[in-house]
Amino acid sequence: MKAHKIVLVLAMLIVLSALPLVAGGTTESTSLKGETITVAMQSHNATNRLIEFLPEFEAATGIKVVIDSLPQAELNKKVEASFVAGTADYDVIMTLIVNVARNARAKWLEPLDSYIAKDADSQIDDFMKGFIDSQKYEGKTYGLPFYGESSALMYRKDLFAAANLKVPTTMDELLDAAGKLTKNGVYGIALKGNRDQASNGYIWPMFLHSFGGDYFNTSHQPIFNSEAGVKATQLFADLMKFAPPGSVNMGWNEVQVAIQQGQAAMTIDATNFATVFETGDLSKVAGKIGYAPVPAGLEGQFPAIAVASLNINALSKHKQAAWEFIKWATSSELQKKMAANGSRSDVTRNSVFEDTGYKQVYNWDNGNWLKTTQAMMNIMRGDYRPVYYPEWVQIGNTIAIEVQSVFTGEKTAKQALDNAALGVEKIMKDGGYIK
Repeated sequence: MKAHKIVLVLAMLIVLSALPLVAGGTTESTSLKGETITVAMQSHNATNRLIEFLPEFEAATGIKVVIDSLPQAELNKKVEASFVAGTADYDVIMTLIVNVARNARAKWLEPLDSYIAKDADSQIDDFMKGFIDSQKYEGKTYGLPFYGESSALMYRKDLFAAANLKVPTTMDELLDAAGKLTKNGVYGIALKGNRDQASNGYIWPMFLHSFGGDYFNTSHQPIFNSEAGVKATQLFADLMKFAPPGSVNMGWNEVQVAIQQGQAAMTIDATNFATVFETGDLSKVAGKIGYAPVPAGLEGQFPAIAVASLNINALSKHKQAAWEFIKWATSSELQKKMAANGSRSDVTRNSVFEDTGYKQVYNWDNGNWLKTTQAMMNIMRGDYRPVYYPEWVQIGNTIAIEVQSVFTGEKTAKQALDNAALGVEKIMKDGGYIK
């Protein structure tokens, strides 16, 4: 099996060797020779892969790139300190989806629309639409997607076969399967229950939207404590009854471990979890995981979205050089190159998913991971969570704290959401959205 994978990777590398050294190279980039840009990026596998190919960009453009790779929390603090101080310490910044609107409102980021309009090499329409939509604030685009994810149902094929169960396609079937699979020391499902907008707040909107609920009305009033919201929250809580002990405090890492170690039969979470399940050194489930679309509710399917973008500092003195770097770093050609080693299940362009070499290397579950991930990415909404509000993190955390209280039995779904709505209403009033 490993030998087969090596052959596939080598085949992909041979194909990629024919690609241009720098994707989308322009005469503009050659006139920037001698400029130096500093880039702040999250310490991440995708960043590490980019650094491997950086000499190609520097050789082709003459632009020197200094990358400051930092853990996410440290990156956020260091970048914000630079923004607040009004300095141009960084020319390019990696930004998570939840911070784009906030940074754009503060005028810390440069709008990219003029660069995109005059540069067809950016191939903007090749990105999944949800990824691009999530980079907009007040009609302007502030970033290009560097790595991203949607969500999928990931399940143990062997356990489903043994229980003679079909893969859930509806929320009711999901709950039924979770109950039936909870036996013999294995739990039916593992879900992020932690009280954070990036944990249970990443999963909860799937239930909310699928029941026909939403966060706000057109007057910015919170409406998620509707009947639809209550039903959605109760379903989430019912599923948590079939999750491993401690699930109310689980984040993404704990969910990954629960599946890797065979503690749970299903999860709904990030599509890029597949890399860990299929190739992780500690995984006991490689080859046993099936990948399917998220189950549908009354109003359809609503897969999640998360993305890290590359953005230009509005104070940068090297904006054109910064743009050339961003265009290269997010290009289809570079994404294909970076993906050749099997570590980039988080690419952001349709053309990469359609690439023959990519399909060969990422053929997990006989191609079902590819098919499912691309399908979910093409229907995910940029406003799955209302990240277009600069106050989103505060809003999301307020809701997530109350949702967790339903899991623990402290409150009913209605009590929790009513309480969350009061908290969010105050945030919206403080922000000037509600008079």
